[in-house]
Amino acid sequence: MPSALLFRVNQALLTAAAAMRARIESLEVLGNNIANSSTHGYKADQEFYRLFLTDYAKADPTTLDTGVMPVVEASSIDFRQGPLEATKAPLDLALVGPGFFSVEGPAGPLFTRNGSFHTDSQGVLRTAAGHVVLDVDGSRITLPPSREIAVDVHGVVSADGADIAQLAVVEFQNVQDLRKAGDSLFFAPSRVESQPAATTVVRQGALEGTNVDVAQQAVRLISATRHFQMLTRITSLIGEDMDRGAIDTLGSTS
Repeated sequence: MPSALLFRVNQALLTAAAAMRARIESLEVLGNNIANSSTHGYKADQEFYRLFLTDYAKADPTTLDTGVMPVVEASSIDFRQGPLEATKAPLDLALVGPGFFSVEGPAGPLFTRNGSFHTDSQGVLRTAAGHVVLDVDGSRITLPPSREIAVDVHGVVSADGADIAQLAVVEFQNVQDLRKAGDSLFFAPSRVESQPAATTVVRQGALEGTNVDVAQQAVRLISATRHFQMLTRITSLIGEDMDRGAIDTLGSTS
């Protein structure tokens, strides 16, 4: 097979393979979003692409055009507010605004928008996944049994009208600095600091739903699947061309 043709075939195969990998990563993101479409406080991921040069993406010897390959560069988190769902349960809390509840993590505080809280056998306030909910002093919140619990818009928790604690509701200067930690939790990398919430309010008796647009995600999932199938067919055709070229080359030299 002539070198120029071999280059173009190899370049096409590498580009198609890179596009297939990008689509696989896209399918993983979309599938995870759909799987969490009923998870309270879940924030959708959005993938974005770029083109990159590699050692394999050299200039075509006949045209000197430089080859590039597609890749999912990263995914960003969509932190837009989700819809509020009324539950009337006293320990169901929703946030309106950009803030987060602060909870106890294994290596420092974690942050969540999922306010589906409950108390354990000792009366300690916990998340649905069992993480301890923190107050503004970084301490655990313990609720007395058989009392009427109220939480105001500032996160002040009271029992039968007596204040007990204030929930730690925090905000970040750049919310995109946060990273997902599973169970609708986020962690802040080192040097990323939180501040007490300035614009976020608490709503008792409600939960924030996911901000995943299921219909949109399903359409994108179908599109990505079809694109992946098309790329699979393309790589098969390229492989057939390479086989034919090899046969023609061997035939001409025999």
